[in-house]
Formats: sequence, structure tokens, C-alpha cells
Amino acid sequence: MNFRSRARAFLIQTAALARVDELALRLQKLKGSAHGLVVGVHETPASLEAHFREQLEWASQHFAITTLEGFAKLWDNSPAREANSKPPVLFTFDDGRESNYAVAAPLLESFGGRGVFFVVPAFAECAADQALAFYRSRINPDSRPGDERCEDWKPMTPSQIADLSARGHAIGNHTLTHPRLVGLSPDQLEREIGDSARKLTLWTRKPVDAFAWTFGWDAVDTNAWKVIQRYHRFCFAPCAGSVDSIHDSPNLLWRREIEVRFSAPEYRFLYSGLMDPWWSFRRRRLRKMLRVPPHANIE
Repeated sequence: MNFRSRARAFLIQTAALARVDELALRLQKLKGSAHGLVVGVHETPASLEAHFREQLEWASQHFAITTLEGFAKLWDNSPAREANSKPPVLFTFDDGRESNYAVAAPLLESFGGRGVFFVVPAFAECAADQALAFYRSRINPDSRPGDERCEDWKPMTPSQIADLSARGHAIGNHTLTHPRLVGLSPDQLEREIGDSARKLTLWTRKPVDAFAWTFGWDAVDTNAWKVIQRYHRFCFAPCAGSVDSIHDSPNLLWRREIEVRFSAPEYRFLYSGLMDPWWSFRRRRLRKMLRVPPHANIE
């Protein structure tokens, strides 16, 4: 365990013992429906199904598990929105893994919610004997031979993606082949973003409103951003933060990565938002770089 990991573990343990995370959650609830949370998840293997259910049960006590359209109501000024209601939480899943279809979607449905599943069409189209090679080279380049015994690398099929859409989940665009978008040519950006959106629309027979870029928070540039905005109403950044309907724009939504493998003290700490200030510089840099004004129109 490196210094960063040790420091993170110490913070989590300290927050749990002092119940600082519980206080932070109560403060979030006081903010009500003007604030919301987007959770980013990758693997949801069957071996962790009970653990994920436990996390959802806990989250439902502090947040209102919602849908993409339900989350967008943060920017609805209707008086019907209750000031003291629980903050909404939206669950999103990256890469289009088969376990997201088999495990995550049914669990979310049992809590009355629906997720956003960010799909890589080229991964979904892989033949059975090609999927692992694609995963190692494109989805997780850090994967090593033998990791497949514990990693969740099998993709959803196009028919499973269409079924999720028919059940009310949102299918999002996660690029065609999972590249870093920085520095790509206009033709490459059109292929990775536009062609991917068109393929997903063909499979689901619905518009693809949501996009999430791959890899790190800064793996995007202004050229990519222009193409993303041309095709999508919502864009999700791999940058932690609470979504504030007063200061944030619906077309740049922050996500906290909270994996199902995390322990209870760890996921409670992350839901509390105590790490969000550490990400504030990155959020400011992204807004400035992408020239995102507050309250962008999503119509």
C-alpha cells in the first residue's frame, strides 16, 4: 500500500470513528433537491450482488434513487419540488459489462430506479474469442494475463443493450472504441462520438442523450467537447463532486466513483462528499477549459 492509499484509509477510518461522514450526509440532506449525486460504477459481478444490494439499501435511506430524466428535474423550477426531500442519486455504469445487465439493472429496478449504462459499441460487438483481447487493449490497458480470473471483462450484447433500454434504463455513449479523446482529428472524433451515437440509436430505437468520456478527468479537449455537445444533452465527467442546480450546468455533470467492491466505511465516506473539496480545482479547470457556463439549456 503506497502513501496515498494509506492516507486515504486513515481519513476513512477517522471519519467513521468520529462520525464526520454521518454529519456530512445530514448536511447534504438539508440542501434538499437543489443538490444531487451521480455515482460512477464499473464492475458489478455476481459474487458482489449481496454487497451491492446492501449499498443500495443504505443509499436509499439518505438519497432518492432516480432515473436520468428524474435527475434532470434538479433544474426544474416547479413548485412541486419539495425543498426537504432527499437529494436524488443517479447510478451510472461504464463500458457495458455483462454483469451490469445481469446484476446491476435488476437490483436498481428492485429499488424503483433506473441507471445510465455507458456502452462501448465495438466492445459489445466483439465475438466471444475477441472480447478479452479488446478488454485488455482498449477498456483496461493495465490488465495483465491472469487478471481475467477476477476481473469483470465480458461485454453486454446489442440485444441486452436494447432490452435495458426497453425496460426504462438510459443507454449512454462511451465512445465507439474507448480511446482518449485528447488530440484526435475531426474525422476520428466524428467516428468515436457520432458513429457510436448512431449505432446505439439503431440498437435501442431511441435518442442517446448521455455521454461519458473515457479514462481521466482531463482526457478530453475543446474539439472533442464541441462534437459531444452536438450529439448529446448530458455529459458526465469522471470528476467527483455534488451536482448543484444553482451553479452547475446539466451538460457537465460530476460523478463520484463508488465501486460495489468498496467496504461500508469506504462507500459511506465517499457518499458523504468529504473528498469533494480535493476535486474542486479539477472542476474549475474543466469548466474553464470547456467554457461551460452555469445553467446551460438542456432542451
